[in-house]
Amino acid sequence: MLPWRMVWSQMLLVFLGVALAAWNTTLGVIVGLVLLLPIVIAINLGVSRDRKGWMWGLFLGWLGVLILAIMRPHPREVIVRTPPA
Repeated sequence: MLPWRMVWSQMLLVFLGVALAAWNTTLGVIVGLVLLLPIVIAINLGVSRDRKGWMWGLFLGWLGVLILAIMRPHPREVIVRTPPA
């Protein structure tokens, strides 16, 4: 389950896209598909891969979503044990 902060940010982005589409349909659809939708998708991908997904979606758009889809999750913790001296 996503934290409430991420849920609210996604809801705000979707609401912004719907409001923009209601104001000017063509501009709203273009901005929604090009700018807002990659951020919403990247947030979900970022959570599953322990990354800041909204940054990838905001700065790189659809390219950032593709990069996040290819990335592997961070390794949790690597414990190195050395033999006793």
